[in-house]
Amino acid sequence: MEWILGILILTLGGAAIVVIYLSERINVFETILGLNPKVTSDKLAEHVTFGPNPFGDLSGENLWKAMAGEEIEDENIDVSDIESKRPRYELVITRHIEMILEDGRFDARAKERTPVKPILRIPMLRGSVESFIPFSEASRFYEIGQEVETNPESIEKLATEVDEIVDDLFSRVQIVRTTSFGQALLPVRDSSNDEIDGIDDLEESDISRNNDQLALPPSVEPPGKTEDS
Repeated sequence: MEWILGILILTLGGAAIVVIYLSERINVFETILGLNPKVTSDKLAEHVTFGPNPFGDLSGENLWKAMAGEEIEDENIDVSDIESKRPRYELVITRHIEMILEDGRFDARAKERTPVKPILRIPMLRGSVESFIPFSEASRFYEIGQEVETNPESIEKLATEVDEIVDDLFSRVQIVRTTSFGQALLPVRDSSNDEIDGIDDLEESDISRNNDQLALPPSVEPPGKTEDS
């Protein structure tokens, strides 16, 4: 009888150890993903599919509103520490603009048109985030991408317009443009490589400053056709 009791005690002890181990593993998993006990199944699915969001609960239009100092309807979204996130957000919106322009150029070369993407998921070194640009500006960027290919003689004018739109967008989210986006998109100017390097330097600089954080990978070559998530 005593040996049966001993086996039962050992079995219960082993089960307790397994439960504790699994509990610790779940806590580690949640920490890695940046989750909290109130995380929803949709949020968990997003983390598993796209990786962690470096901006926490801020994504898409809410991320834009937070950077622009506008009110966010969802009171549960943490909007603290925005200033420390702004340099990384500059990389996100920069990549979004480049991708829309490239969509326009790609479609023009294929002699087609596709829907404008005011919301795009931007990949980062670890994870990703949805970026939002107001539809009117996103639509104009797409049209400029088309015109760069169909009316190359207007490139100088289009480059100037791109910088003007970027200046307006950046001012609304409290960012100062430090390089010419218009010159960076020019396909026929030798200076284009220098300007693209300027944007890449910004990305590389951020990566070096935030070695343990997320940042966009530098991209010298145009990002090409990107599907919206």
